[in-house]
Amino acid sequence: MTDRKSFAVEVDGHAHAAAVTLADDGGAQVEVDGEVFEVRAAPDGAVLVRAADRQHLVSPDPQPRPTHATLAGCGHTLTIRTAQEAALAAALSAGAGAGAGASKITAPMPGRVVKILVAAGEAVEQGAPVIIVEAMKMENEMYAPGAGVVRTIAVAEGDTVDGGQLLCEFDLNA
Repeated sequence: MTDRKSFAVEVDGHAHAAAVTLADDGGAQVEVDGEVFEVRAAPDGAVLVRAADRQHLVSPDPQPRPTHATLAGCGHTLTIRTAQEAALAAALSAGAGAGAGASKITAPMPGRVVKILVAAGEAVEQGAPVIIVEAMKMENEMYAPGAGVVRTIAVAEGDTVDGGQLLCEFDLNA
């Protein structure tokens, strides 16, 4: 066994931690919430999943990162993210300051300001794109946490920022 990768997986809205270790013979060992499964390719794009006391034939949709799978005739919705993608998504939602009373946007992690889409004094609606930050080779749009007016822009395009650094502030409508 070599090359272990961690993932955050949601199945029908339920979150699971998963780690995949690829085997030299083309199979894999998958650990989901502490339970270990052996995984092998099966005919017609299906996957045979074996645990110590049971086995299942799972049919994922045919794409590199499936969004749906069928198990025992029942369809399930999947969201699969690498551990890094899941951490970035969590940081972005926290950095956007979602929720009542939120009035600022902070950088989710170290990165570079690519583009500023608003100016101080400009009115914005909730969810409007405000600033784009490149982190981990991905461009991430940051959104207004609520309707209001941009109070200050604390950075400039091209600036390097630290995680948690203030990017801009808002005066939100009551």
